[in-house]
Amino acid sequence: MGNIRTNYEKWYESDDYYWGLEPAHFCDELIALCPPGAEIKVLDIGCGEGKDAVYMASKGYTVTAFDVTENGIRKTLRLAENRKVPIHAYVDDINTFKTDDQFDIIYSTGTIQYLFDENKKGFFEKIEKILRPHGFVFFNVFVEKPFLELPPDWDMEEKMWQSGELFSYFPNWKYHKIDEVIFEDHSGGIPHFHCMDTIICEKM
Repeated sequence: MGNIRTNYEKWYESDDYYWGLEPAHFCDELIALCPPGAEIKVLDIGCGEGKDAVYMASKGYTVTAFDVTENGIRKTLRLAENRKVPIHAYVDDINTFKTDDQFDIIYSTGTIQYLFDENKKGFFEKIEKILRPHGFVFFNVFVEKPFLELPPDWDMEEKMWQSGELFSYFPNWKYHKIDEVIFEDHSGGIPHFHCMDTIICEKM
């Protein structure tokens, strides 16, 4: 694991789940837009310990998930086994991942800020290429606000985005949700605030 650059590799070592086991409410927004079935394929980019990916698999989607942390993927597979749902999960990097598959939903929460600047354009071009027509993307990203301090558990290679920057990569898509919120978080055991931009949109 010498090439792993994220603190989460260490934080995911324990048997406890750093983010808990409750799926994010975002998943249900996608389920409402794109009802599950085995023919509906989901890609979870940066799945962490797998709680959202496994939840979507339990609803009946065919789910592929990757994360840069080996411990995250180990716990994703363990969670899927415990809940008796199939999932394809493996170690990969948002900056360099490749796939020849096609998906109906591409989902990523808390990971986009690991994109290096030089990879942003190519990443979103890749997303459009591997998403089927009328497929959905769900992305969120932390954005910089001068009145908010950097979170205490901010990782080594995370980089804040600018407000609205995420939305600019989808000018010709059908928007189902664009949102910016400031919320309190307790990850790492220290209360702090994030500003987050979120988009759900459809490839037309």
